[in-house]
Amino acid sequence: MFPGIAVAENLASRRPVSLLWVGSTRGIEREIVRRFKIPFVGIPAGKLRRYIAFRNFADIFAVAAGILRSLSIIRALRPRLLFSKGGYASVPPVIAAWLRGVPVVTHESDADPGLATRINARFARTILVPYPATVRQFPVKLQSRVEVTGNPIRREILTGREEIGLGVAGFNPADRRPVVMFLGGSLGARQINRLVASLLGALKPGWRVIHQTGDLLRKGGRSDDLELPPPDQNYFRGAFFQDELPHLLTCADVVVCRSGAGTLWEVAALAKPMLLVPLGAGSRGDQDRNAQVFEQAGAARIFRSDATLAEDVATALEQLCLNPGLRAEMGRNAHRLIHIDSSDRIVAILEELLDSP
Repeated sequence: MFPGIAVAENLASRRPVSLLWVGSTRGIEREIVRRFKIPFVGIPAGKLRRYIAFRNFADIFAVAAGILRSLSIIRALRPRLLFSKGGYASVPPVIAAWLRGVPVVTHESDADPGLATRINARFARTILVPYPATVRQFPVKLQSRVEVTGNPIRREILTGREEIGLGVAGFNPADRRPVVMFLGGSLGARQINRLVASLLGALKPGWRVIHQTGDLLRKGGRSDDLELPPPDQNYFRGAFFQDELPHLLTCADVVVCRSGAGTLWEVAALAKPMLLVPLGAGSRGDQDRNAQVFEQAGAARIFRSDATLAEDVATALEQLCLNPGLRAEMGRNAHRLIHIDSSDRIVAILEELLDSP
């Protein structure tokens, strides 16, 4: 959602344009999009799976209903352009736009395209990808439509101020200990919450800790299988960082997180070294392949073993705590890997289509 929001806000800042976000009726998409004052319409959307499951049959009808609903929206609004950020909820609007003759631009954030993007690419006039190697993931007949733009980054991510972040966290600005930030994603990650719980006592002498817990934790820092200590002068936590996120990221010296494409690029935009815990079970492996791009560039380290996760991350943090030069080098490598102006590149392509006869 956030890369799509970055493009929408950038486009709206350049020219008068009416925006409408079409997304799934399920999940938190509606809530987040409306926070950015973008009108939202929900449609039925069946999940796309690569494996055999009974729900595949039921979801065929959900996809069909989503296409019909999208056709109705397009018929009523007659949009000049449809921009897709992928995900299973994007497939019905893309197909509906193609059926109505509306140009489609689809963007893939991951190092290798997901199933939704592979479907959408067949109906898109232009396919946008983050890395040159991603182009080769598409059939040869589609590669002439593919452009490398990078991943869009929200402008506010680049506006953070360290002193504000330290103030939000309640940290003493005179304390020179480094700050490590644990990000579990907008809904949190139980694995990362457990990691923080197991490491916190050992980390506090050398680090100050910022922790996004997500909604997996109930109020008071408890879940069915985990209890976190209360915040103090060395430990700050919150369910979901919003306006304060740029400031908290700016004051962090190391970020421990999943390896979703949007998170990687936003952290890299601030030249922060990363310790990555890719989502494994239940995923298609996209996070692991995203993480490999950054590890191979010397910008991150990957941790895959749940059995030794706490020990491995603790060892890495000890090395980084004692070596600020290594932290700086990894951060520079991360920053060199991305394009800060990716959103501008994408919007330029959209404007060209909007201005065409």
